[in-house]
Amino acid sequence: MTDLKTIYSARVKESIKPLFETPKELRGIFLKSSTDIGVIRNNGRNGAKYAPKAVMFNFKKMTQDHDLKEWQFVEAEVSCEQSELKDFAGAQKQEAQKIQTALKDNFEFLCHIGGGHDHIYPLIKALAPQYEKVVIINIDAHADTRTDDEFHSGTPFRQLDQELKDFRLFQIGLHPYSNSFSTLSPLKNKMDILWRKECQEANISTFFEKIQNEVTTKTLVTLSVDADALCGHLVPAVSAVNADGLDLDTLKFIMDKYLSMSFTHAPVLGVYELNPIYDQLSGVSMNTICNFVFHTLKVWQKK
Repeated sequence: MTDLKTIYSARVKESIKPLFETPKELRGIFLKSSTDIGVIRNNGRNGAKYAPKAVMFNFKKMTQDHDLKEWQFVEAEVSCEQSELKDFAGAQKQEAQKIQTALKDNFEFLCHIGGGHDHIYPLIKALAPQYEKVVIINIDAHADTRTDDEFHSGTPFRQLDQELKDFRLFQIGLHPYSNSFSTLSPLKNKMDILWRKECQEANISTFFEKIQNEVTTKTLVTLSVDADALCGHLVPAVSAVNADGLDLDTLKFIMDKYLSMSFTHAPVLGVYELNPIYDQLSGVSMNTICNFVFHTLKVWQKK
């Protein structure tokens, strides 16, 4: 009779985990920002710093298939909690530099996992110098354009708006009751909103047509997913549980629209604000996000 250790070993060989260990040509990069100081500064619940580890653990357990078995993945930690405690703004600059170093090799897919939504700021700062224009598609219940003087997980897009010359922000899934008048005050550049109540497939398709009109061959187009955009029964592991969030099929539909866009770089996906401390024993939050990431890779690989 085959013992359990042998069975487990065989299953591991067929999982995604070996794709992080086998030396092949690099194709996918997972950046990890394992800090939640930005969330705490925004009066959120601590624990988001554990999300990168939890997501990667669950993602690596997923099974390889024919499309993905030739992929080679790497992962890199790019944040530092102690630096953020000493000098948050300075730590953001350091993180951008670490991201640039981690991305020195060519890649076909990039996934950045936070931590708080503040980590999208150093990601974009690291990538933006290569482009003339930046377009961000943010899937979120909150705009994260707060006007606070201190930087945190609720300010990244207003920070970017103030610093980037040509910046366009497209928000999908916002709730009116989750965003104050000051948060929604005008940016230096322009922000378009597709409210949660408007998130039907036809409206999403029309919204993406508007986004595509903003894209040139020299535009960085990033899809950012704040986990609290999803319905609470799918992703309870967040600081602000969403009672009326998007379902997984809608999130995948949005991703399919993103991947079908005409841009010249590899897909750039950010996933933020997961908080494993508040997940259910079933791990439904991490499984939901990993299902989404796996779907993304599958769709992109077939293009």
